[in-house]
Amino acid sequence: MNEHFSLERLWWLLRADLASGYRSLLTISGALAGVILIAALISFEIPGSGQGFFVSWYGGMLYIWGIIASSRAFSELHDKNRNQAYLLLPASAIEKTVARLLAVTVGLSVYLLIFTTAVSLVVAGVFGLLPGPGYGVFNPLDPSIWPVITGYLFLQSFYFLGAAWFRRRHFIKTTLAITVAGIGLGLLAFLTLRIVFAPEGIADVGNFVARALGSYQGLLQMLESIRTVFVIGLPVAFWCIAWLRVRETQVSDGI
Repeated sequence: MNEHFSLERLWWLLRADLASGYRSLLTISGALAGVILIAALISFEIPGSGQGFFVSWYGGMLYIWGIIASSRAFSELHDKNRNQAYLLLPASAIEKTVARLLAVTVGLSVYLLIFTTAVSLVVAGVFGLLPGPGYGVFNPLDPSIWPVITGYLFLQSFYFLGAAWFRRRHFIKTTLAITVAGIGLGLLAFLTLRIVFAPEGIADVGNFVARALGSYQGLLQMLESIRTVFVIGLPVAFWCIAWLRVRETQVSDGI
């Protein structure tokens, strides 16, 4: 058995996390199902357009629930009462990191697809008993869902790193860090443009961009390539840093 990574140990970690959290999962799911049903009953829907309703709910649940869960992914790591038991689990740091990452990414995304589909069947059944237009059944393979998931994976990586990095108030501190970093990058971009376009003035930046886009056909492709690398590379980097943080904690505690 590999010392650093074993699918068997990973499976046991996932199973243990599910066994300890399934009650909360069912409670939250029941509450959300009730809220969705009430929202469907009090809203007005055009026949055949229910997919947009359920996609919106899917995205809202994935982002809110997922980001909160990601920010608490390593709560035991910083809890004095549970820290030792978590670190003494017979699993490597990478297995512990991957287990929590799979739970709040693949696990939650797929679970909410199944959950939303099941709720849509219930809503369709209820509307079948009532007069007037009803809702269609949620289609989990709709192409409009995938941008929602990819956007979540990008944003989730910030909070997953914050869960491993910060000791307390993970959600608040991560949100603050994102805000400060965003403001800093915005100011840096503004100052850079101010310096580069000082002779013509900052007002000419828009004209310059328009001319550049019209003159160079490959510029859009280059910008799209940069965006793709950024969207994929940054989450992977944050996940790896989170793993290094977990490994550092295990080593510093002599585990």
